[in-house]
Amino acid sequence: MKSDLLSINQAAKLIGVSIDTLRRWDKSGKFLAIRKHPTGNRYYRKADIELFLSDLYRLAKDWCSNEKGVEPASEFYCPSSDVFQARLSTFDRQLAKIKGIEKIYSLVVAIVGEIGNNSFDHNLGNWRDVPGIFFGYNLANRQVILADRGQGILKTLKRARPELASHADALKVSFTEIVSGRAPEARGNGLKFVRKAVVDNPMKLFFQTGDAELYLNSGDEELNINQTGKSIQGCICSINF
Repeated sequence: MKSDLLSINQAAKLIGVSIDTLRRWDKSGKFLAIRKHPTGNRYYRKADIELFLSDLYRLAKDWCSNEKGVEPASEFYCPSSDVFQARLSTFDRQLAKIKGIEKIYSLVVAIVGEIGNNSFDHNLGNWRDVPGIFFGYNLANRQVILADRGQGILKTLKRARPELASHADALKVSFTEIVSGRAPEARGNGLKFVRKAVVDNPMKLFFQTGDAELYLNSGDEELNINQTGKSIQGCICSINF
């Protein structure tokens, strides 16, 4: 078994629930397991468990997954680009006070700004229901969460690449290819910068759009993209540094 996979017993102990509870969560889609062929045994990624245990992440994920669009809590809600830029400036000032991250501090701010601005730039006038983004961070845990209930990457990229057939295909293209320099088709071009910044520095990135999710760690040469059973509205990402 790969070192980044845990048995259902190990996962249950880490999360603090019973094995039966994890099985129920897997069946309901609340917290999905990985089944290893041919035994059918359930295993869990360490990265998935870390995300699940993050309160900020769960708040944002619940918001993205909700069928009915409602505004998130005011301390995390950026209804406009101006509000996001103001909060990004506050984040910048707070991050600058943390010792030991001087070499990557400006890159973290740039990554957050790139992903957040993408949501506004490429959903303008086309929000599904609730405009704006969820922007929360826990500097003690060195984690940032961004989410939106927009169109998602697939629908946006299909304007320039109509042959794209799945969220996974669109996610791969957005992190690896230059699509177009013309707005709004330029969705995702900045994600190539995000990928390089994460790979070249001590960071981790999780990104989900629709039913496709990406895990990216420092030093990764290839993209790790998987299909998940629980789709979301728009996009969500977690940045750890």
